[in-house]
Amino acid sequence: MKRLLLIIGLMGLVSLSVLGQKKRELTTPVSVNYALPKIGYDIVVTMECVEAVPGPFRKYAMQQLGVQPEIMTPGEEWTIKNIRFVPKALPDTKAMYTLNAAGEYNSITVNVTPEGFLAGLGSGATNNSHDGKMVYAPDKEAADADIDYVRFGLRSTQKEVLDSNFTEMEVEGEIRRVWDPIERHVLKEEKDYVSEITEDLFAIRKKRLELLTNGTATAEALKALDKLEQDYMSLFMGKKVRSKVVRTFTFVPEKADEAVVLFRFSAEDGITAKNNVSAQPYIVELRNLLVRKQDAPQKESARPVPSLFYREPATADIYLLKGKEVLMTVSGVIPQLGVIKQFPLDVINNEGIALEFYPLYGSLKSVIKK
Repeated sequence: MKRLLLIIGLMGLVSLSVLGQKKRELTTPVSVNYALPKIGYDIVVTMECVEAVPGPFRKYAMQQLGVQPEIMTPGEEWTIKNIRFVPKALPDTKAMYTLNAAGEYNSITVNVTPEGFLAGLGSGATNNSHDGKMVYAPDKEAADADIDYVRFGLRSTQKEVLDSNFTEMEVEGEIRRVWDPIERHVLKEEKDYVSEITEDLFAIRKKRLELLTNGTATAEALKALDKLEQDYMSLFMGKKVRSKVVRTFTFVPEKADEAVVLFRFSAEDGITAKNNVSAQPYIVELRNLLVRKQDAPQKESARPVPSLFYREPATADIYLLKGKEVLMTVSGVIPQLGVIKQFPLDVINNEGIALEFYPLYGSLKSVIKK
């Protein structure tokens, strides 16, 4: 019998070989399990969060600088920047099969992927290019949202306090009370920092003007002064911190015309709970499902025919909706909603046929007479 060649370009293949030239008697039964894939989608949502951080000295802004801060209370403003659908193959637990070898058999090589997908029958060795790499990225990029006024500048956290103290001393023959203060240090209060930083802020502006007037200003010096002034001003005016947030949701199509709420979103809170009806729902829905016409069912024989199972996948339009508004439409191949068919192994062997499959869908790509 001629050997079967089955080519599937999946990565990371595990091989199980049963070799021989002609029919042999196999005393120990051998079986290989495999599964057909189904398609799921990782839906990657990229958002931007703008966090409003009030300055700790905001109540002194008008008094010290003569300006009214725009940011008086903390808050967040969220926007969705990008939504990507990334297809991935998953083992379909409803389409798992076994190839058995027992008694007299023809030599055959079976290749199975790490995921359990059938990769080849009678095919040669395939390259294992799976490197096992794992990549982690935090959901939210780190951002310094606090405004710490102690860290700005090289300033002490303590101040000197003189306590009143009088001692009696003889002066020109008379005993007099003389003020002899006792020095001690205490932690500075908020108003002390406000006074110091306000003085520094005006000193920065004066220094910049002197550099510009004398013509000795350099780009680096001005940039450093601008940065320090901006930091000091944020203590009074507050600041906005921008960060990128990425969330991933999984969607596995199960049936047509079914609307699935992926997440709910609001500009104030970002992604919220699915039961938060006050937030806008983002919905995925399959429409225009197309399934190829199935063959008339054949009468089952008393003895099952050894066969190789494969897909004739369905196609559908995948809609992404924001409430009732259609944001995106893409046509997709949905193998799990299609039809499972079988190719008898004796036909493959007797006719010397080579089969090629689409690895992501488990569907037939070509049938070639060798």
